[in-house]
Amino acid sequence: MKQKSKRSRLPQAEARRRSVEAGQFVALEQIREDAGLLDDRLIAVGPFARLDASAVAARDGKTRGVITNLFGSQAAFQAETMALALSAGQWIDEIAYPSPAEFATDESWVDAFFAGQSARGPRHGSKPAISYAFVWALWLSAVPYGLWSKQISGPSMEEHVQWVRRLEEVFGEALDRFGMSVRAGTTINELASAAASLVEGVWLNQCLTVRHPCDPSLPISTLLRRSGLLLWRGATEPRPAD
Repeated sequence: MKQKSKRSRLPQAEARRRSVEAGQFVALEQIREDAGLLDDRLIAVGPFARLDASAVAARDGKTRGVITNLFGSQAAFQAETMALALSAGQWIDEIAYPSPAEFATDESWVDAFFAGQSARGPRHGSKPAISYAFVWALWLSAVPYGLWSKQISGPSMEEHVQWVRRLEEVFGEALDRFGMSVRAGTTINELASAAASLVEGVWLNQCLTVRHPCDPSLPISTLLRRSGLLLWRGATEPRPAD
């Protein structure tokens, strides 16, 4: 005989809180289960799983059948769309950086460098567009699955390393141009890795606000520019005279 569940004696507010906490746990379990499926075969997760083939076809004045004919099913279309969005290697190769040769001082170049990184990132309230900023935002929606899925974590880490290696080159050119070197005990890889982490960390804020989080009188770009300058000053020093 099935035992009846006991009626909760908790106050309503406490019962609601405990239910929500349990809901968070179940949501994480669902992500983990979906991540496991991802490694067996590519499936669409997050917003990609809600991608409507009919709405996509309608943008070209066509019907859902066009998508089905091309991909075999809406599920296959969703999965391929996600795979493309999570593959940003080409975007990283096309990033333009300010030339150190065009600046008189290292700090003016650093300011331009991080201002450019802010500008190419996501911006709160902006309209959707096919650009690296929005591809990055789409990638964010899949990051939780990377906790358990190699389909997400593998390519993401490869692209991160690709970007850091390019930053190593960029910072190396700047160090040579301005007669600087990284401080003792610091490597150019560490500088590049810290810069990449700083940029993407501030981009998270840029998704949520166009103003400095702690000083709304300033634009959000100020946060990255000033933080980047602090990073540069802490990691570099003038080369000793010969």
